Amino acid sequence: MYGKCSECVNGLQTSDRRVEHVRAHLFLKSDVKEETDSLSASMRFNFIADVTERVSSALVYIEVQGRHPFYPELTVSVSSGSGFLVHSSGLILTNAHVVANASVVSVKLFDGRIVSGRVEYVDHRLDLATVRLETSAETFPYINFGDSYTCRTGEWVIAMGSPFSLSNTITVGVISSVRRKSRELGLNLKEIDFIQTDASINAGNSGGPLVNLDGEAIGINTMKVTAGISFAIPSNYAK
Repeated sequence: MYGKCSECVNGLQTSDRRVEHVRAHLFLKSDVKEETDSLSASMRFNFIADVTERVSSALVYIEVQGRHPFYPELTVSVSSGSGFLVHSSGLILTNAHVVANASVVSVKLFDGRIVSGRVEYVDHRLDLATVRLETSAETFPYINFGDSYTCRTGEWVIAMGSPFSLSNTITVGVISSVRRKSRELGLNLKEIDFIQTDASINAGNSGGPLVNLDGEAIGINTMKVTAGISFAIPSNYAK
C-alpha cells in the first residue's frame, strides 16, 4: 500500500512540474507577444518619425555673414535662419528677411557640410527668397510642395528648421486656421493669407518648411506671435 501511495505522490509531483513548465512557457510567450505588439505599434503609428526621416535631409541652416563694425578684417554672423531644398539642382527656398540684403550666404547642409549659396531671387512683399548652392554637379534631396489650398483646420503638421541655431529641429502641432488674413495681424501692406499653427516656431525657424503627413511642404515658417500661435506662408505663393 505504501508503495502505491509513493507512486501516486511521485505521479502528482511530476504532473505538477509539467503544469508549472507549461505555465512558465505561456508566461514567457505572453511577454514576448506583448513586447512584439508594443514594438509593432510604435513602428505602425509613429507617423511623425516616418515623415521626419523621409524629408529631414532636405533641411538647411542659413547664415549671413558680414564685416565686424569695429574690425573690418573680421567676418561675423549678421543673421541666420532656416531653409529647405526644393529642387535636386540645389535650389533653396527661405524667407526674404533671413537673407536680408546679402548676395552670398553660408549654408549648412543636413550632413554637416558647409557650402556657399548665392541669393537668386527676393520678394519682400511675400517675404520669400531663393538661394542657389554654389557646388559642383551634385544631386540633392528636396521636399515637394503640397497644395496649401486643400489644407484643413485640425490637420497634423511638422515645423522644421534651426531655432536658436539648433539645426534639424522639429516641433509638431495642428493647423489652427488655414486662411488667417494679413490685416488681422496688422500687416496691411502684404495682402496675403497665412497658415496659423500651434506648432512651436521660434527665432531661427524662419524659412523652414511646415510639412504635412505626406512629407510635402504646405507652408514656409515665418513668424511667432506667442506660445501656441505661429504663422507660415502658404506654399502656393511659392510655386
